[in-house]
Formats: sequence, C-alpha cells, structure tokens
Amino acid sequence: MKNIKIGIIGCGNMGGAIYRSLKNRNFSVLGYDPFLDPKRAEGIDLESDWKSFQNQTELLILAVKPGDAAKTLSSLEKPKNILSVVAGIDTHTLRNSSPAGSKVVRIMPNLPIMIEKGALGYYGDKELYEDLREIFSTISYCVELAKEDLLDAVTGLSGSGPAYVLRFIQSLAEGGVASGLTYSQALRLSIQTVLGSAELLAKELDQNSEAHPEVLKNKVTSPGGTTIAGLEELEKNNFPFAVISAVKRAAERSKELGTK
Repeated sequence: MKNIKIGIIGCGNMGGAIYRSLKNRNFSVLGYDPFLDPKRAEGIDLESDWKSFQNQTELLILAVKPGDAAKTLSSLEKPKNILSVVAGIDTHTLRNSSPAGSKVVRIMPNLPIMIEKGALGYYGDKELYEDLREIFSTISYCVELAKEDLLDAVTGLSGSGPAYVLRFIQSLAEGGVASGLTYSQALRLSIQTVLGSAELLAKELDQNSEAHPEVLKNKVTSPGGTTIAGLEELEKNNFPFAVISAVKRAAERSKELGTK
C-alpha cells in the first residue's frame, strides 16, 4: 500500500494534517489545492495541474469544503477510489458526483491525527476498507460503522470532541490559577492529568474489555475527601449532562449540515 500514490484534494487544516501524518509514515502522497495559502503549504508536495494530479494518483482523499465536493468529483476524468472527509455529503451524493465505477468511503477523522493520535469512523464501499485501515490505522484509532448516519455521532463525539477536551483543560488550569498556581504550572499539570488519565483507562481496557471509567474514578475518591468534594461541584453544575448535551447537539448539527 505504501507504494500506491495517495492524492489529497484540499490541503487546509484537515487535509494538510492528513498529508503530513502520512508523509511521516513514509506513504507516497501528493497534494492538490489551487487555493492554499503558500504560507500553509510548507512541507506539502503540491501538483498545480489537475489532469497531471489525477494521472499520478491512485487513491484520493477528498478534503474540500462541502460546497465544492460535487463539482470537484464531477471533474474527475476516470473512476477513482475516494475517501471523503467532507462533512455532511453522503455516499449517495459522492457516488453520483463521481465517474461511474468509482468507489467511495466517508471518513470522519479528528485533529489529533496531526500527531498520529487520531480517532476515525468510516462507512462506505467495503472494497476500500482494507486499504483505508492500512493507511489510517497508522495514525488513528479506526471504527467501522454499521450505518452511515452514525457518522453524525462520530462527528459530535470524536470529531468535535478535541474542542471539548481543550476547553476542559483550560478550565482545569483556570481552577489551578484560582487556587494559587501560576498559569504555566496549572496548564502543564492539567495537560498531564488528562493525558495520564486517558492512557490509564486505555491500558485498563486493553487488559479488560469490561473496564469502566467509574471504577478508576472510585480509586481516586476517598470518603469525605477532596475528590468527592470536587465531584459534588461538577454534579451540582450538571457537568455530565452538559457534556452529553454537547455531543448530542454537535451530532444534530452534523445532520442539519447534511440536509443543506
């Protein structure tokens, strides 16, 4: 697979992150983006000629704006294998916009793909699944979905989730500052706390698929201690409800975007 030339159409935030991560893994990658600011093109091998780009690539990753997806695919000169990260554009539309015989899979990666720690859900033509996993399992945790509409749930959870986590980290840090720490100390402690907690839970799940976050949480929570006092404040302010609602609302918004 690493000998197959992968073409990325649209090398902005997500397309550029995918390009650089795959390049770091020694995949053969070529970019095409006539609108990319040269300042953001550093490290990206861009082909300026659309026809030449198509001739040089065998599998395409579509990372353009939703309004440009159909037009881009309809300009392809021959059938292609296509992985689309375009939000809201379903597989039916992708196939109808592409040359007859094209295979398509929708993927929803997230920003930590930049450091090869992404999370990704996918759905589409199963013929491409093996190639998809070979490419993206090197830089993401990949989840095969049973239904296409579950991509909205992936969008709301792991697609938008980094923003929730980063806001949580900032809030932890602000709490540390309010308690007397410097911002630099509080931010570093907050980051390491989130990293360590996530890795601990992941290790527990690797060892026992029935492991649960609440079990680990209880190991930190002594009767009448500091942790239960803090957890009480989170419950009082509907923290769990707020997070659940955020994921659901983002998933609903993903559905709304798909109908426009």
